Amino acid sequence: MDSAMRDARIETIRTYFRLVDARDPALLDLFSDDVRFYFPKFGVAVGKAAVAQFGERIGRELASLVHDIDGFVFTVDGDRIVVEGQEAGVTATGESWPDGEISQGRFCNVFEFDGSLISRTYIYVDPDFTSADQPRLQRYREGGEAASPRDVALRYLETVGLYRAEPDDPQRLAAITELFSEDADWDIVGDRERVPWIGPRRGRAEIAAFFRDLIAGIEPRHFEVRSVLADGERAVILGELASLVRSTGRLIETEFAFDLTVKQGRIVRYRMLEDSHAVAQAA
Repeated sequence: MDSAMRDARIETIRTYFRLVDARDPALLDLFSDDVRFYFPKFGVAVGKAAVAQFGERIGRELASLVHDIDGFVFTVDGDRIVVEGQEAGVTATGESWPDGEISQGRFCNVFEFDGSLISRTYIYVDPDFTSADQPRLQRYREGGEAASPRDVALRYLETVGLYRAEPDDPQRLAAITELFSEDADWDIVGDRERVPWIGPRRGRAEIAAFFRDLIAGIEPRHFEVRSVLADGERAVILGELASLVRSTGRLIETEFAFDLTVKQGRIVRYRMLEDSHAVAQAA
């Protein structure tokens, strides 16, 4: 193949990516009628209609897609040209990728030509653009399965129970906060003027402060779990408790629900629902 044909084909590939980014249907004009196409999870297909079908499907998933065309690396071998590069985009739900840490936006395309037309394009890329496949990510990054929301909920109950028994042990407090993500969203709704330990908190340090404030303000008397329910990323713990308010000598008696959202084995959102009026009256 002479250099003119090689350069023309490379320019066709650049045009291909420009049209992909622009979502221009003129993209199909670059292919032969019997083009062979491959994309992970989509599979292998033949013909322009299959390429158009794939474009429509991925278009529902991505709001935008941009390729770093100037940074492409081309490897030419006869009628085959391999392209290595990087891409970035925004999903239909508004999530930007790559993050530069886990998702890199790297891809490799293999093109084959019949004259000036693309007769085969196989795309090798991770279709999990935003690293949403958390169980697999956990295995690859940390070497094991992420704990399920139910497992995390049970571990939370076990660890909090130990803390209640030995409130001054910093190691046990650290074991509780380790169950939460670094920027965990925590809230217990109620009368914050009367009950100093409730209210919103953010992150492990503030959650640790909650437990210190809690044990300074109350003396646990009864704690019973009735159910632990889990669905998707959420776990809900249902039960009842009784606690003596140290400053007033009054008893709090209430049913409760702990609502946990768990991602990658850590609690990212925590809500406690209880009889906030009874708590305020006792305090």
